[in-house]
Amino acid sequence: MAQRAFHAVMTAYMRTCVQALELCDAVGMDDIFLTGATGLIGSNIAEQLRARGDGVRALVREGSEAGELEALGVEIVRGDIGDADAVLRAADGCRYAIHSAAVLGGASQELSEHETVNVRGASHVFTAAAKLGIERVVALNTTTFFEAVTQPLSEHSPLDPSPSTDPYTVTKRLAFLDAMDRAQAGQDVCVMVCGGAYGPAPLAARAMVAPSFNQRAAAAIQGSLEANLAFPIPWVYAADVAQASIAALTRGVSGERYLAFGRVEDVGSMPFFCNKACELAGVSHRIAEITAADLDANPELEAEFGPSLVALLRKRFPEPFFQYDQTVERLGYQPLSLDEGMSRTVAWLREQGFV
Repeated sequence: MAQRAFHAVMTAYMRTCVQALELCDAVGMDDIFLTGATGLIGSNIAEQLRARGDGVRALVREGSEAGELEALGVEIVRGDIGDADAVLRAADGCRYAIHSAAVLGGASQELSEHETVNVRGASHVFTAAAKLGIERVVALNTTTFFEAVTQPLSEHSPLDPSPSTDPYTVTKRLAFLDAMDRAQAGQDVCVMVCGGAYGPAPLAARAMVAPSFNQRAAAAIQGSLEANLAFPIPWVYAADVAQASIAALTRGVSGERYLAFGRVEDVGSMPFFCNKACELAGVSHRIAEITAADLDANPELEAEFGPSLVALLRKRFPEPFFQYDQTVERLGYQPLSLDEGMSRTVAWLREQGFV
């Protein structure tokens, strides 16, 4: 009898412990080091982490406005991602890290700037995490250097043997290789490959800075954007990328990559995306598609769009564009449809006075 009573007490105790651990995981009680917190995705990550109770320490450059982050309760540490000591200082005491800082592939690209942020910045985060004993780093990256011609892009796609040589693609590829090398050597690192992110963000003005997709959607609604390049983009609501990145902190596996995309049926060109914004905003303006043949006939257009986007225009893509079974299974990922995400975005653009 006494043995049965003891067993019952211990079972109840263990059940309580498990429930407490599950509550901690769901609510969040950790300090997270975050880079890129003033960006579209990074600020969504900060907002979601704070909403579930995590402490967030963000490395923010001197002069960058961070009032909205501070209002969320984010601890701001001033410093540059290119400064290894600043990264180490900011990350000290944190349990996890999410690295979302990056220089994006705009029309004008300076190789040295991309190297400083995309390559050395990532290296500084990985190195600081290793020195400080940070349990896991989730590093955000891009699609442009993976091979996806005959097979859909997936979490297991090989690297493109002949990638584009634009600064953005070159430097983001190097950062990915660094992450995988460190994971193979035993550091806990996984990679979140992001699609074309759009949508609301706590730092509204920063979410509209070129080459923001929000900015282009707003320009289309206002009738000031006439045409754009016609290559497929896996659109994704920024808050969904944030949710996947946070889930990967505890549910991901070191050395794996995940695809933070929207739905397969919502893949489409920039004109497709912008025309969806116009449709949901109730305006009649539509933008036209620019093809590779159009660029061949008018080479001067290339300078308007920049090397990264032009390289994508000239690539072949599979049908369907991607599959992300591992991301869905491992992270419980369920992204919004483009219709729902864009409806929310159009409402937000109006609330903020952008359209």
